[in-house]
Amino acid sequence: MYRYTLLASDKAFTDQYQAWKQGGVSSVAMDFEGEFNLHVYGEHLCLIQLFDGKAFFLVDPFKVSKEALGPFFTDGELEKVMFSCESDAALVRKVYGIQLACVWDVRVPALALGYTGNLSGLMDMYGLEHVLENKKKNQMTNWMRRPLDEHQVQYALGDVAQLLALKEILWEQVSEKHLFRQVENQMKACAEAKHPEQPGWTKLPGYRFMSPVEQHYAKYLFIARDEVARRRNIPASRILDKRVLTDLVKKSVRDSQAYTKVTRDPEVLASLKHQLSEARKGR
Repeated sequence: MYRYTLLASDKAFTDQYQAWKQGGVSSVAMDFEGEFNLHVYGEHLCLIQLFDGKAFFLVDPFKVSKEALGPFFTDGELEKVMFSCESDAALVRKVYGIQLACVWDVRVPALALGYTGNLSGLMDMYGLEHVLENKKKNQMTNWMRRPLDEHQVQYALGDVAQLLALKEILWEQVSEKHLFRQVENQMKACAEAKHPEQPGWTKLPGYRFMSPVEQHYAKYLFIARDEVARRRNIPASRILDKRVLTDLVKKSVRDSQAYTKVTRDPEVLASLKHQLSEARKGR
């Protein structure tokens, strides 16, 4: 079982960050747990797990401000060792408007060495012990709730426990195979956005196969669903499933009253009606 310190205030986090800086700590393992439109509306950073090689820390982003986290996230001298950092870095950009700096992604050398699996498999490959928790169950858990239960905590800490060890193992193998230059080049941009962030409606099923008119309607109907979900603070899928929404897009091009057949919710109907009116004005 991992023992840890909870950092749940700006002062507690800043003090620990400064202790690392003053103590000459140059590398910490880091991972996030987030909420992605599963239990409430929108995407949220819910937990930050850190390990400095000696001690574990849990940071509560609901109690530690962007102003306190920003200098740590953007510190170009304190290395953050992560696994598959792309989605975590995107979450920080979306929530805080901050670009993670000085990230060392364990997955980059793993891929260079031919490994394409997950973190648990990588730890197993090198005989590194880790807490065996139900990954699927914990990925579906509500990380917004407080207090977190002990199973959630141990699962979360398990994802940082061996990252520093993996970095050393993989870097040695990369050097032996003369892949270090390739890995170093890839590492420089591992946390940066690979493509511009696309609006949510462009991710609807079959969007790229829609006609220009259907794509126009998709934008407005997506906004209609999103507005209600935001007001109620619930996942948009609970307002209208994305496939129902896609079907409604196609029907609305031909039938101006199609929205009345997919829901009886007055607020949803009003939002759909308003956005369809706006869509027709904009054609």
